[in-house]
Amino acid sequence: MILDNLLHNDQLTSQEREVLQYVSTNPQKVLGMTVHEIAKASYSSSSTVIRLCQKAGMSGFTEFKYQLAVELPTIIELENDLKSSSFSGTELPNDVLAKIATIQQNSLSYTKDLFDTELLERVAHLVNAAQRIEIYGDGLNYPLAQLFCWNFQEVGVDAQAYNSLNLMHAKIFQNCGSKPLAFVLTHTGNNSHMYDIAKQLKGENYIVVVVCDSVKRKICQVCDETMVIKTTRNTMDLSNIVYVTSIQYLFNVLMSMKMIDNYDKIQKLSELVEQNKDK
Repeated sequence: MILDNLLHNDQLTSQEREVLQYVSTNPQKVLGMTVHEIAKASYSSSSTVIRLCQKAGMSGFTEFKYQLAVELPTIIELENDLKSSSFSGTELPNDVLAKIATIQQNSLSYTKDLFDTELLERVAHLVNAAQRIEIYGDGLNYPLAQLFCWNFQEVGVDAQAYNSLNLMHAKIFQNCGSKPLAFVLTHTGNNSHMYDIAKQLKGENYIVVVVCDSVKRKICQVCDETMVIKTTRNTMDLSNIVYVTSIQYLFNVLMSMKMIDNYDKIQKLSELVEQNKDK
């Protein structure tokens, strides 16, 4: 969607981000405003508003408003779905079953809309080319990293999960052919431990991809690519469910793209395994 694409654009100026913040917060109101009114409300200039529209791929403000109007029902629906996802404390078991299903479906839909196809293709190319993948995370992200590595191993990738950096280990793999690929997982993008790991890995000539909630985090500046997923703020917003659903979706997509790239080999190996099971 147009606003999501802009939110993930790291080429915006600080003034353009101020305009974007206002538009994102007030999408319905913006449809009835002029360029000058938006500039005044966002403490910017009319030229800044026009530049933002052009960076969204629009010819100008009129086309931008038209596209925003087209997408507005979806924006409102997603916002309302996510706002209404927390519990009231009175739910029965069937209510919980339905609500969790809705939360996960909405998280998947929202995350899918966040994906930049060109970015996804670039990262999938890195995965396909990598001789080795390392995934770093602590807390909840460490067992998730282990799960994602197991899935990558199933499709023929040498993948390992870590919750800390062994510098000697990194130097050894630095000199083993192609550059190792590392994913760094951080829910909020503000984990200082993960920032230090990402920075050190870049210093050891790794290709580093961070997965977090925004391209505006400090850690993004020391990584080659940033992949943004859906997150929420706290336990009452069921933040862990939303986060796990979104990040699993992302890595399931990357694993599947690797399987497609390596399809014939994986199919033959799978058939051999099934034959052995029958013995």
